[in-house]
Amino acid sequence: MAQKDTLDIKSLQGKSKAINLFLGLGPLCLSLIVLAFMFFAGLLIPQLSQLTALSPVLRQAVNLSAPALVIIFFALYFLFRLLLSKASECQRLEDRGLLAYNVLDSSNNPILITDAQANIEYVNPAFCFATGYAKEELIGQKPNIMKSGKHNREFYMEMWKTIKETGRWQGEIWDKRKNGDIYPKWLSISAIKNSRGETVKYSGLFSDITALKQTEEQIEHLSNYDSLTNLPNRRLFLDRLNQALLGAERNNRALAVMFVDINRFKNINNTFGHSAGDQLIKEFSKRVSGCMRKEDTVGHISGNSFAIILPAIEGKESAEVVSRKIIDSMLSPFILKGHKVIVSASIGIALYPLDSDKLEMLIKNAETAMYNAKEHGDNRIQFYNNAMGDMTFQRLSIEANIREALEREEFVLYYQPVVNLNSGMISGMEALIRRQEPEWVAPPSKFIELAEETGLILQICEWTLRKACRQNKLWQAEGLPPMHIAVNIASSQFYEGRLIKTVTDVLRETGLEPKYLELELIERLIMQDSAASINMMQDLKKLGTMISVDDFGTGYSSLNYLRLFPVDKLKIDQSFVRDIAHDSSSASISKAIIALAHSLNLKTVAEGVETEAQLSFLRECGCDEMQGYYFSVPLPAESFKKLVLSGKKIRYQE
Repeated sequence: MAQKDTLDIKSLQGKSKAINLFLGLGPLCLSLIVLAFMFFAGLLIPQLSQLTALSPVLRQAVNLSAPALVIIFFALYFLFRLLLSKASECQRLEDRGLLAYNVLDSSNNPILITDAQANIEYVNPAFCFATGYAKEELIGQKPNIMKSGKHNREFYMEMWKTIKETGRWQGEIWDKRKNGDIYPKWLSISAIKNSRGETVKYSGLFSDITALKQTEEQIEHLSNYDSLTNLPNRRLFLDRLNQALLGAERNNRALAVMFVDINRFKNINNTFGHSAGDQLIKEFSKRVSGCMRKEDTVGHISGNSFAIILPAIEGKESAEVVSRKIIDSMLSPFILKGHKVIVSASIGIALYPLDSDKLEMLIKNAETAMYNAKEHGDNRIQFYNNAMGDMTFQRLSIEANIREALEREEFVLYYQPVVNLNSGMISGMEALIRRQEPEWVAPPSKFIELAEETGLILQICEWTLRKACRQNKLWQAEGLPPMHIAVNIASSQFYEGRLIKTVTDVLRETGLEPKYLELELIERLIMQDSAASINMMQDLKKLGTMISVDDFGTGYSSLNYLRLFPVDKLKIDQSFVRDIAHDSSSASISKAIIALAHSLNLKTVAEGVETEAQLSFLRECGCDEMQGYYFSVPLPAESFKKLVLSGKKIRYQE
């Protein structure tokens, strides 16, 4: 089959040469013809005049020959001008075609063009390089020769439906290279229409996102598994516990949650060093895992603490049997730096549904039982009971205090500076709610959690937003440099339906420009309903506000959705920042988040920075901003104003 390329430059160049030859020789030839005609006419006209006496008709023909000559000359002149115009137009079209071809051919992005029936007519060198196919192997073929088999028929039907309806489609798709490798790419397809609106061709452009997907997978693994033991971390453990509870409820089965703690772990660290402590954690995790069934889950929650899920157990006795196995496995000494060390453990157990049917309470009860076991000596096992602590009264007391604080307007905002890591200067602040009452014992995280459950959070968040915007506008009026102020948005507030109106009203009432308001959304919140979150965030961006993703790295963000979220910043959770100087997992996660953010043109803010070592690591990784006790604790309004006016900054030693 003859290969046909729609951008046949050789053909265009051949036509161009003919046109150029015509344009060069045309005027010369025309001039010679006219001159010759006039010369011969000059010779013939006198002779013809002598013949006029012989014939009236012939005399009349001779008399008309001069005007005819003029008419012929001008006709030829205008004909030549018309041909010249057409030739120039062809030249311009040929130049434009050559330019377009050169642009496509030199592009680093793989590009493909098909006819209206999706037969490949053109591929650029970048496309051949990315897929491994030669140009000759693709021309005349359908793009489906590169199908990976990872997408079903419905996927492609929906894709083509979108193209037919809108004229374009873009999204993630997996294809296959010539060598058989399957890879992900971000593909954009556009329909090319003629002057009558008919689709005559399709163009496709893609970028290979293999590296980004690998980064995403790395972040996902680091976010779900402990780097030291490779056991599920707290986040993944909670997810599995939630699934186990759903299964237990559905099948009407019992379930046990266990907390296991290594006793006097700090003494081991102090005696043998942190490397020996890490070695103990790894060996301990292997022994505990060796006591489990296939369906059980062991998680490394923190430091020297482990948590276990025993799904579908017969009852209390089953949990006790497993606990005894763990205690027995501790009897053999651990070898740490050549020394035999005897290690003991304490185990606390909470049962579903006996002790609670709620995830948080089961964990709390198991942890309470574990601490109770510690108080009774080494290698003790303790089941939870109500005498260990009635949490209901405390929760009711905190709820009553929240209502009282709202009624008496006893809440107050503190402001923690956000510092630009390049200049060392304050670039913004985060508004944090506190209560003025000195006897208030519940930390903010606790009363916010209860406020969410009781519905009081909507009042608290709206008050916080209005107060923060009013204060920021007041500072600007007093001559402080304009800075953005970050305000946390709760999940119920985000999905409640009035957020756009609330933000609009607050900005109008306070007079604060939208660009100085930053709305913080928790990562887990926006992933609950990603489609709705995208719409909501787009509406917020239309108002002109900034949007940041708080606690990034602790949720379930997908790279595909992160591309679509109209956010400005990613805030690295303080749980990663806290350990970056001595924990490789936290350091890797923080570094990966910064790299991912910058690849998407987003800024990064590190939360909870407290030490010089943490600051140095973040600067080396290119983090944009930080906040934490290293620079300043959260401050009341007047103290924050004084701090800004003092010109305090981080001074780096070069």
